[in-house]
Amino acid sequence: MLKTVRLLAAAGIVVLVVLSLLAPPGVSAAPPGKIKIGFMFGLTGAASPIGPLQRDGAKLAVKEINAAGGVKIGGKKVPVEFVVKDDETKPDIAIRRFRELLDEERVDVVIGQTFAPISAALNKEVKKTPVAYFPVNVVAITMFEKNEMAESTFAIHGAAYSIGYAGASYIINTLKHKNIVFFGPAYAFGRDQWAGAKAAIEKYGAKVEYIESPVGTSDYTSYLLKVAEMKPDIVMMAHWGVDAINVLKQASETGLKKKTRIWFNWMTNAFGKGVPPQALEGVYSLMSWYYDMKGFNDQAIVKAADEFAKKYQKEYKEPPDPYAAMAYIGTKEALRAIELAQSTDPKAIAKAVMSSPKFDSMKGPGTWRVDHQPIFKYGAFVVIGKGEAERKDKQWDLVRIVGAYTGEDYLPPLASLGY
Repeated sequence: MLKTVRLLAAAGIVVLVVLSLLAPPGVSAAPPGKIKIGFMFGLTGAASPIGPLQRDGAKLAVKEINAAGGVKIGGKKVPVEFVVKDDETKPDIAIRRFRELLDEERVDVVIGQTFAPISAALNKEVKKTPVAYFPVNVVAITMFEKNEMAESTFAIHGAAYSIGYAGASYIINTLKHKNIVFFGPAYAFGRDQWAGAKAAIEKYGAKVEYIESPVGTSDYTSYLLKVAEMKPDIVMMAHWGVDAINVLKQASETGLKKKTRIWFNWMTNAFGKGVPPQALEGVYSLMSWYYDMKGFNDQAIVKAADEFAKKYQKEYKEPPDPYAAMAYIGTKEALRAIELAQSTDPKAIAKAVMSSPKFDSMKGPGTWRVDHQPIFKYGAFVVIGKGEAERKDKQWDLVRIVGAYTGEDYLPPLASLGY
């Protein structure tokens, strides 16, 4: 009898060993006790107008998932924890914080970033030390090149190239303007937008002139006077952060706004509320999303925006910024990926996302492409700035939705990225 028991025990051990060898990497026999996320944004420095808003959107996603019991792994609901780091809007600091998140905090996934150069630097780190990485900011188009994108990096907010392409396409095809000045900042974010605008202008046909200003310019008078001398139908402005607020203010103060139509490439609540109503009034922009979609022709999007805005306002007492919304969507996607993979292994997560690339969002359905950026039903929304008389809320009623950019060509062709 004793011999039989020993034989059965030995057989059981063999079975367990075989099963463990057959299990996919990262899948443990028992569900983990928790999922740990490393959030990292530009909470100080040049990105500080946006970073805290992204953090808040990401935290709300975790709160909702935990309220529903957590991430389902191995038949068990696993709670989600997070730790927050400040990259200080500096790539070298970001890399140090990234190492801390992996080596000291032992996080399962990294979500964050506000500035594109930092996302690019961390994507390179992920190639050396694989971890699931979900940047939620707008990144450089070169990051999506086949030889550049890490296997486990997924960038929910796309590239600045698309902003320029969609803006120029709308200007030419819908507003019917053929004489354009593109005015951008002298760094990758502005130049990626310029590359996209040039592609659209070459495709649809228009005259364009290009000027750029150094990042951190405080006085745009000379540039804006030069734009006025060019007498364009419309000027595309590609600035970001404090520069965005300054250039919009000064376009009004110098009288340029009365002489030509202004198209501000990429608006956020944070920028819009920093500009006087008279400077924002009548300015066309693209936004990745807006909290008040009243008047938009897709009622499902109007309803989804309203529901998310109410949840966010209840939590933070102000409407969600587009960057908060994208951080929320990106965090939900990262946790959906872990649940799909039933694992925190980065290879398993990457495989799971590409095997089930479709998801839903406040921007409409999204589908991950092979280059790890999603195509949404609505790539971006077209808005017009409101003046003081039109605003129901003086601080937050900033723009009205007048359209959207849809279609596969919102993203650059895969062939141009080496696929």
